[in-house]
Amino acid sequence: MNGHSTDYMLVMIDNAETAFVSWSKTPVAERAELLCRIGDILERHTDELIALCIKEAGKVAQDGIDEVREAVDFCRYYAARAIKLSEDDRLEARGVVLCISPWNFPLAIFLGQVAAAIATGNTVLAKPAEQTGLIALRAIELMRSVGLPDNVVQAVIARGSAVGNTIIPDSRIQTVM
Repeated sequence: MNGHSTDYMLVMIDNAETAFVSWSKTPVAERAELLCRIGDILERHTDELIALCIKEAGKVAQDGIDEVREAVDFCRYYAARAIKLSEDDRLEARGVVLCISPWNFPLAIFLGQVAAAIATGNTVLAKPAEQTGLIALRAIELMRSVGLPDNVVQAVIARGSAVGNTIIPDSRIQTVM
């Protein structure tokens, strides 16, 4: 099998569950600040991300520009929303979230889902489309470069059927986006 084996996917869930313990207790202001730094690093790497969108997803240059802009907007939007929503003490992080993104929005939807999940204290297994794994891996690498803790977001590079058979039915997965 290409990508992660079944055993490795289970280890990823274990790692995400362990990371959730501390990440969910990280103050919302710190999580929001991280998302703003992620937006900033994406902007600094716009040209590279556009090139990846062109190479992997077949985007034209303007679509790549729009893709990066929307990803940055999602990071900043969810940072602001997390702070606002934290005023409601009924809301709490759920746990490990599986985010599955499509090939046609390989950065914007990928990061939009991830940003929403981590802003609220969840950890993420991020499953990009099979065609756009490089974009996802680079996005996570950039996120880590500005302070994303280990195992808060992990890329699942695997066939959809493997994810469907292994990760989705696991009782530790709290939400699928």
